[in-house]
Amino acid sequence: MSQLSKIGSDANVMLYPEIVLPRLRYRFCPMCREALAKKILNDDDLERVCCLSCGWVHYPTNAMGVIIIVAVEDRIVAILPPSAPKEYPAALPGGHGEYWESPEEAAVREAYEETGFHVAITELLGWGFNKNAGYPGPMLHFYYEAKAIGGSARDSEEGRVHLYRPDQFPPISPQRGGSRRTMELYLERKKYRSPL
Repeated sequence: MSQLSKIGSDANVMLYPEIVLPRLRYRFCPMCREALAKKILNDDDLERVCCLSCGWVHYPTNAMGVIIIVAVEDRIVAILPPSAPKEYPAALPGGHGEYWESPEEAAVREAYEETGFHVAITELLGWGFNKNAGYPGPMLHFYYEAKAIGGSARDSEEGRVHLYRPDQFPPISPQRGGSRRTMELYLERKKYRSPL
């Protein structure tokens, strides 16, 4: 059974699973300001937070993230975060999708923001789901391969940008699961591609 968090006074307690971020634990309706309740609304037998006055229903959504292999000719772009441990100095570009973005659009934007390269997506390497209880919450990750089609290497607040051949790419921290998984998928596919 999952842990629940109490919201409200003892007379009007709203219980949320711990996985729901505090900023998503509504007590009052954002439409009409009435107190919220929990009720089974559909055939799925899931209790949902809703407003009994105006009918608003709270459907918290998962966050969306992208991680990108950016190929510049025969090299791959690495981000070298300043806080990374010496034994795991590298990461791949990536970040959160904005509310209105498709995963592909988020990947193109994040690649440019973090590396200075304009890219074209060449392949969806895979996807994964992380039930993260901390910020930003549960996240659906998309892993992409892209090729640089313009721009030039530029450091960002995420770290210095450096280009490596795939066999010389520095180790990625185990705490950067998305970067590690993206690299694994890329190397696995690279192994099975026929030379051009």
